[in-house]
Amino acid sequence: MKLLFAVILMGSAHDALATSFDCSKAASGTEKLICSDAETSALDDKLQQAYKTALLATNAYGKKELAKEQRNWIKYTRGVCQDAACLRQVYTDRIAVLARNEKDIENDESYCIKPSGYQDGIHDCGVYVEAYRDPNDRIDSFNQSLAQQKQSGRIISCSRLINQPVGNANSNESFGGYCVLRDGMQRKDVEICNADMTAKFQMQPVSPQDRTDKHLIDFTYTNCYGGY
Repeated sequence: MKLLFAVILMGSAHDALATSFDCSKAASGTEKLICSDAETSALDDKLQQAYKTALLATNAYGKKELAKEQRNWIKYTRGVCQDAACLRQVYTDRIAVLARNEKDIENDESYCIKPSGYQDGIHDCGVYVEAYRDPNDRIDSFNQSLAQQKQSGRIISCSRLINQPVGNANSNESFGGYCVLRDGMQRKDVEICNADMTAKFQMQPVSPQDRTDKHLIDFTYTNCYGGY
């Protein structure tokens, strides 16, 4: 019987184990799709091996972060696919990420988007942006903001997530993402932002042609940046 990959995540990084489920016991629509498509099933096997290898390559902190990231991928990326083509694409993309076998599992290095001149002969930056490795890391927070704003629907997946911190490590952080909103039976592509220490929040539909890093940076800065 074909065995497929699933991930069980425990409290400790060393307890993050890869296990399998039997196709005869597939319960969710996603699991049934995987089991019914030979190409996706083969990709699932490949993903299992890539995940195991990636765990071996990273450090103790990285194991914990990778396990969390994989759990989010299963729930929020793989779990929202509605057809085999979507599954094949997300599996292929995820395998490519895991195959980097990185020692450190961390976000991209922040970079300056709004220089503020020079101070004591040193280039100073007014606004930094940091791209998150795990685009689904902020979903719970986005949904909490939706509830607080009394807006209908829930964010079910994100494909891009950025952070625009203000000042030092103890100040406000502003997050923006390209996500999918499910409202009843409908799914909508949206751009959404919120902040850790303020009530700033915004969400609006986004078209495929607007889904660029620059657009997301500008949207987040305009609607959610600032405050301590």
